Amino acid sequence: MGFDLISVPIVAYFARWLSLVTRRPPALATLPELARRHNARFVETPDVNSAETLAAVQACAPDFIVVMNFDQILQPPLIGLPRVAALNVHPSLLPNLRGPCPVLWAQARQERISGATIHAIEDRTIDTGRVIAQVEVPIHGATSVGELTTQFFLAGARALPTALARLAADRTAGQPQLLSDGQYLGYPTALQMKDFRRAGLRLCRLGHAARLVLAALGVTRWKP
Repeated sequence: MGFDLISVPIVAYFARWLSLVTRRPPALATLPELARRHNARFVETPDVNSAETLAAVQACAPDFIVVMNFDQILQPPLIGLPRVAALNVHPSLLPNLRGPCPVLWAQARQERISGATIHAIEDRTIDTGRVIAQVEVPIHGATSVGELTTQFFLAGARALPTALARLAADRTAGQPQLLSDGQYLGYPTALQMKDFRRAGLRLCRLGHAARLVLAALGVTRWKP
């Protein structure tokens, strides 16, 4: 999660300055920059459930709320605001690997297939709502957690339009999760991380960061 949240703003910052030399427009942008580009409203808040945020979201009269790579838990007042549904894009095949860092656990357990799940947010419990869509993604042994996270979220993003259309046509669409078929896993301990590293797990790779920089500079197209 940290790699995806931090890497793009850092890379975009340097890309803006380097683009003055290369005269190439940055191909990757931060959320505020994307909002300006598409004439969308950007609201930054430390508490997504605050009264101010609720008022801002309500003013938009949204059909959907979509959460992705997010570290806060939506509460019922916010969940109930969209006309159709609130959705989460989760980087695992639910109900397997519910929790905050499923990609790390998939790698640590040496799973060969994981992916992304688009599920409804129905209450404050984490990653338990009915499944609207799932996309399987194979895991190759040399791939880092950062690279896999990117792959899984891109797969989920590509599946979003179909999932939204499905829910717009039928608000009851989706399959309830059988939670006993999966497991919730929280953050690993420091000792567990040491063991994972000894076993060859890598959080990120220099090559992945380099591709981000080249894409941000517009030198190459971004390929996860």
